[in-house]
Amino acid sequence: MITYTGKKITEGFLLALVCILIMNGTSRAAEYWLRAEVTTKTMPDASVITMWGFAQCTDGTYTTCGAATVPGPTLSVPPADSTLTVHLRNNLTGAYTEPVSIIIPGQKASSYVPVWTDGSPGNRTNLTQRVRSFTAETPPDNTTTVDYTWTGLKAGTYLYQSGTHPAVQVQMGLYGSMTRDAAAGQAYDSATTYNSEVVLLFSEIDPALHTAVAGGTYGTASYPSTYNYEPKYFLINGAPYSASSVPLTAGTVGSRTLLRILNAGLKPRVPVINGLYLSVIAEDGNKYLYPKEQYSVLLAAGKTMDALMVPATPGNYAIYDRRLALTNAAVSGGGMLAVLHVSLNGPASQIGVFQNAWYLDGSGNGSWDGTPPDSLLAFGVNILPGALPVTGGWAGPGTTRLGLFDSGTWYLDFNGNGVWDGTPSDRLYAFNVGTPGAVPVTGDWTGSGTTRIGVYDSGIWYLDLNGNGAWNGLPLDGTHTFGVGLPGAVPVTGDWTGSGTTRIGVYDSGTWYLDLNGNGAWDGTPGDGMYTFGVGLSGAVPVTGDWTGNGTTRVGVYDSGIWYLDINGNGAWDGTLTDRQYIFGVGLSGSVPLSGRW
Repeated sequence: MITYTGKKITEGFLLALVCILIMNGTSRAAEYWLRAEVTTKTMPDASVITMWGFAQCTDGTYTTCGAATVPGPTLSVPPADSTLTVHLRNNLTGAYTEPVSIIIPGQKASSYVPVWTDGSPGNRTNLTQRVRSFTAETPPDNTTTVDYTWTGLKAGTYLYQSGTHPAVQVQMGLYGSMTRDAAAGQAYDSATTYNSEVVLLFSEIDPALHTAVAGGTYGTASYPSTYNYEPKYFLINGAPYSASSVPLTAGTVGSRTLLRILNAGLKPRVPVINGLYLSVIAEDGNKYLYPKEQYSVLLAAGKTMDALMVPATPGNYAIYDRRLALTNAAVSGGGMLAVLHVSLNGPASQIGVFQNAWYLDGSGNGSWDGTPPDSLLAFGVNILPGALPVTGGWAGPGTTRLGLFDSGTWYLDFNGNGVWDGTPSDRLYAFNVGTPGAVPVTGDWTGSGTTRIGVYDSGIWYLDLNGNGAWNGLPLDGTHTFGVGLPGAVPVTGDWTGSGTTRIGVYDSGTWYLDLNGNGAWDGTPGDGMYTFGVGLSGAVPVTGDWTGNGTTRVGVYDSGIWYLDINGNGAWDGTLTDRQYIFGVGLSGSVPLSGRW
């Protein structure tokens, strides 16, 4: 979790010309608490690889920490901050452990005092010493906290990694990305503005090294060193490509997307993108005088590159290693391949789940990454146990806000702070038509840009057209009959045609009936739409959202934490290269799926 010591502002006084001029200034610093831990990764061939990774913790007590990840969490430093401090603990366990450390090549550390193989720090005292660490070490005792600080931070994209025995520790997984912009939305200056960004971190795994470390045989005759390093798995952002890989959200048509490309492996790579040119603007955090128009970049070991892309058409764009590290344990169809998804308009809907708390995918990558970048909120949970979650743009277009529905009473987070503040800051409505089985529905019924409420009961819809939060009857409000005769149907809403107005529909055991013409009645096809998406998933529930950001709502289903989203809008599941599968909510029994722009 990122916090700011700049909130405790320190006054600095610059003496110039023998104290003639005194300037008061503010110094801000970003802080992260990390812990090195043992973790595992499961490869597409079901091999389980022992890894070392960094876990992100909330504060210096280290009592609340996320799971260790490979790569480690992105260290994102805001433009206003000129200093970064990482507080590090070492919880490596097992048959083979080592001290660890953190370095960021390209950034100025407050101290770089090497540690030698005999354990002594400082200057070299004899010719038999070899460098073990480039900076101070953190011992594997899970109690000692060592601080690593970088001052005068430069803008750009950088690789952070262990500075101790890097031939082993970096390959074991102790690495990640560190980023800092020159200003909001500017990578280096006003000429390098961007609208969205994607991190692409290339790395690799030699399972023999990981097995030796896990078994305690590294450094012995059976596995003396990494001299014969031979990777079998090739990763982007910690995972090799497989049929279930999820495309990465990469902005919208006509907008500028910044690709932050890094190589934490021992081998050089050549990322190439199909169907686009890149404007390469920097390497290793150093901006070029003039951008270079290329469709590939040479990515040496430890190197970082920044490139801008401006796609002219929506769709999926493959980026892969031109050196053909495209296998998973010698089986083709995997490796260093990722798919970048470009939307038409954007921003696209994001997903989330509700289960005694709100888990929201703030990063839009379809997985739970902890907070930040994702969000964990408790709106109304302690007040209304058992209430149903609702979402909408209660205050107009923009960020989706939260709400709860409880037996006809609506509690809406109108000010968007994720907390129930009572009225008038938030909204309390009683929209109840006297039907105890009614379930909530929401939508922009009039095309005003503001989400309004309603209820559905056995095929009958009651919609709050005038937006006062009460049922006033016709003609002030609206009622429709859509879904009668389908006793198990679930109501769904969305802008099916991109008209700007929400329309209604129902989902019944994998079949969707959508009111395309907006008259509130089922007219059959082709006037309305009937799709089969979710058939065969007996426990699936419907979800809808603007998955591509093109202004049109599309369908999907959620089944015990697995999301299947209809990206191309044809109403059929076409697999992950065309459509999208996410894992978000697994392990949260009874969770309710959500979508919105968080």
